[in-house]
Amino acid sequence: MTADSGASDRLTAGDPLEQYDYGSHWVSEQISRGALGIQHPLLVSVLKFGLVWNLLAAAYLAVADTTFSPGYLVASGLGLLWVNIAPYLIWYYDERVLPSFFERLGEILPEEASVDELAEKYTTMFAEPQPLVAAFWTVGTVAIVFAGTDVLRAQGMVGTGSVFIWTTYAYALFIGLVLSHGFMGPVLTLRLIGEVAEADLQIDPLHPDNLGGLSTVGYCAIRTTLLYSTASLFLPLLFRFSAASASGIVIFAFATVYVCTILGTFLYPTLRVSLRAHTLRDTALERIRREYRQVEAEMQTPDRDELSELNRRLELQRLQTKYQNFNSVSLYPLQTSILARLAGSVFLPLLFIFVEFYVPKLI
Repeated sequence: MTADSGASDRLTAGDPLEQYDYGSHWVSEQISRGALGIQHPLLVSVLKFGLVWNLLAAAYLAVADTTFSPGYLVASGLGLLWVNIAPYLIWYYDERVLPSFFERLGEILPEEASVDELAEKYTTMFAEPQPLVAAFWTVGTVAIVFAGTDVLRAQGMVGTGSVFIWTTYAYALFIGLVLSHGFMGPVLTLRLIGEVAEADLQIDPLHPDNLGGLSTVGYCAIRTTLLYSTASLFLPLLFRFSAASASGIVIFAFATVYVCTILGTFLYPTLRVSLRAHTLRDTALERIRREYRQVEAEMQTPDRDELSELNRRLELQRLQTKYQNFNSVSLYPLQTSILARLAGSVFLPLLFIFVEFYVPKLI
């Protein structure tokens, strides 16, 4: 598709989100094409990307000659659940989170050319393959499977079931090579909002979000954080594998770092935009103060008449109201709904840590 044809398509598209969609990752494209006449993206994700692993898991349960540990089955099931939904989450970030952010960005960045430029840059960036990211996560997932080989053998991957060790390695490769692209979401969001923070933001003190229009930043950050936090579904399985070769404190430290990165994915971009907005507001308030003092000085001139006096008093009242509106608006993009979602994204990994480390002691 050429740039001109792409622009034409966006202008005539029925969905306003398509205006800022300059490209799609190949996983998103596969989800959008549907499967077997099904168009629902979540179901397509399961059919196209999860079905093979679901069938292999069923075969493993049927063939392996062992009594499975309930904890291992639950941990494996949670990990498999994430593998089924992860392609959908990539599609959702690519086709919903980013375009909707750019659609609302015009409220605080009114120059359409700037919004369009950012949209083209970052949607294209997400659509491109990321070999270094894939290589990093592929090495990591394969290494985790290697470290957990004893656990896999204890769960029936011996004898006729030993073939499933190799399918588990294939499973790790799939996660590293394909699903790891989802972790580009937080990186891209941090870079995107960081660049937005450097722009000449327009704070609207009368915006219905009561945040000067900055809620669009908060919603983009929290949606990215929620998507990123779903990877905690793999924590229980990681605990099982790591317990065979590392102490509990190492596992706890890893999980703590992960929770901190979840918080950082939300807090860093929102704090950066908030600081920038405060700077811009201080500049605006100083400008209003200068205008106010100038009108006051004009009222002291000896050649004033009643009409000009009235006009100046009205101007003073207008400037005072404008100053109060700017000064009272909250510039941290945090609403109750956003706060609840942030708590939920942090709660999930903390729940797994609690179950892994404390529930057995209580029992």
